[in-house]
Amino acid sequence: MPIMEIDFNKQLERPRFIYKPNPLMKRAYQVLELMPKNNGYEPVGEYILLNHDEDPELTEEKMKNLVILLNGKKNVKDLSKMSKNRVLFTVMPESQSGDQTKIIFKDYDGKGVSSDNAVFTIRKGVLHDKRKFV
Repeated sequence: MPIMEIDFNKQLERPRFIYKPNPLMKRAYQVLELMPKNNGYEPVGEYILLNHDEDPELTEEKMKNLVILLNGKKNVKDLSKMSKNRVLFTVMPESQSGDQTKIIFKDYDGKGVSSDNAVFTIRKGVLHDKRKFV
C-alpha cells in the first residue's frame, strides 16, 4: 500500500490574498493582502457589484475565482452552469484610475451590447509585486 506524503508546511501556508464582505456596503467585497511586516491582512482592494439582479451565490463564486487567480493558482471553478453570460473585462488606463488599478467587469449575453457588472479596484503595484510568502 503506497504511503501518501503530505507537505504540512504547504497546508499551513496562509494565502497572500483573501476576501471578505465589505461591512459598509451591500454586494461588495474587500480584498485583503497578507502583510509580511505584521503577518496580518490589510485591505488593498474592493469588488463592487453593479448588477444587483445577479444571484448572490454567483457573485460569491466570482470572488472566490478572482482571489484564486490573485494567489497565482489556476484551479478556478467553471461558472457556466450558474450563468449563461460571458464575462468580459476592461482594465482602465492608469491616467484614469489614479493610485489604483481599476478593472470593469461586464456581462455579455450574446445579444447587443455588454453591460457593466462589477468594478474591481486594487492598490496600484499590488498586481505586479512578485513577493513570495513562506
